[in-house]
Amino acid sequence: MSLTAAQDVFAAIHEDGLNDLLRRFFTARPRYLNYGSPAFVAATTVNSTQMAAIAFPGIPGGIDWNIRIARPRIDAHPQSSPLPPELDPLGAQRVSIRTAVELCVNCNTDHGRDTGGKDNGKDNGTDGKDSKDQHQDRPPRGNLKPVCWRVEVFLVAHGERTSSSDGDAVRLVVDAIELVDVEPNELESLLECLLLQILRAVLASVRLPLTALRAGAFSLTPTVGPLVELDRIEMFGDV
Repeated sequence: MSLTAAQDVFAAIHEDGLNDLLRRFFTARPRYLNYGSPAFVAATTVNSTQMAAIAFPGIPGGIDWNIRIARPRIDAHPQSSPLPPELDPLGAQRVSIRTAVELCVNCNTDHGRDTGGKDNGKDNGTDGKDSKDQHQDRPPRGNLKPVCWRVEVFLVAHGERTSSSDGDAVRLVVDAIELVDVEPNELESLLECLLLQILRAVLASVRLPLTALRAGAFSLTPTVGPLVELDRIEMFGDV
């Protein structure tokens, strides 16, 4: 049997190429990994995305929050890196994705009171230096007292062909999630539900245009795939 089977063209991208794509995408668009309400993110920029605070009766301006996601890293079937037992072994036609998520909320209870631009550093989960390094896009608000928690996250996903106004592309669709060292089980399930939805949306923004799968005057019209095997995502098609 030929490499292209019944099709004219075979194209593939190795997991190393996928990770390079993710690195370049999120380096150019870090706002897809950083989200926060106005107390944490002064305005939407190339670095961060501003979103509304969580509205709640009796809390002026709402509950301020921040989510920061580490750049995801892909390992295509067959699995090379260790997975949590709940996701091991990695199934056929799947990729695993490893990342980390930091969740922060503003725990200042003196809403609306001016602290004169000073922060006593209590209950913020970090010292002053780390807080400054991790939250460079925050506006200069003295009453910001973040409490943060970081968790390592493992995902299992599959490739899916999608169409848009820019043409056909391949995207990753998350199937399962597992958090590391979170107890009790009820809290783990709640956080997995939340982060699964968030990370599905984030990864859906990353797409490999099929127009990139071309050689000179020849371009690929997909008929089979995307398939995941031999540490790569494969497509078969005609010219």
